[in-house]
Amino acid sequence: MANDKPLIMVVDDEPMVAESVVEIVKTTDRYEIISANSGLDAFKLINKNKKLMGLSGNKIKLIFLDLKMPDMSGLEFLQKLRLDYSPSDIGVIILSAWEDDEKWKKSRDGSVAGYILKPFGEEELLKSIDYFFSGKSSWMVEQTKWKLMGKEEGLGA
Repeated sequence: MANDKPLIMVVDDEPMVAESVVEIVKTTDRYEIISANSGLDAFKLINKNKKLMGLSGNKIKLIFLDLKMPDMSGLEFLQKLRLDYSPSDIGVIILSAWEDDEKWKKSRDGSVAGYILKPFGEEELLKSIDYFFSGKSSWMVEQTKWKLMGKEEGLGA
């Protein structure tokens, strides 16, 4: 019997952070989760989880993405991901300790469903996942765009 739990991936070069997200998500028993410690490893997992050779999308439905990673930054990863997958195919929530106007703008350009700053709380993480999978992923992308546009214009976020 096929597993019908949504598959989430966390991409973070800090193993302790990735493991923390994995453990938090596992406690819900509502989602499957995998992790990658680099953008390159993440793309290997994305390719491994294609459905029907990519013709029917991907098993991975949501990615928590760190921005500051060696080899390939989170923003570079996001840009490359969006060449093959729209926000409705694979959602992305930025999970980073780094926050500045340039990263906000580039995140908005990549149509992300949220931006969670480290250190993060378990409740905040789970709430964002539940909201994403409750059918509000498109709304989350639009809200994040508006939030980031307001920040960019100096209106606060």
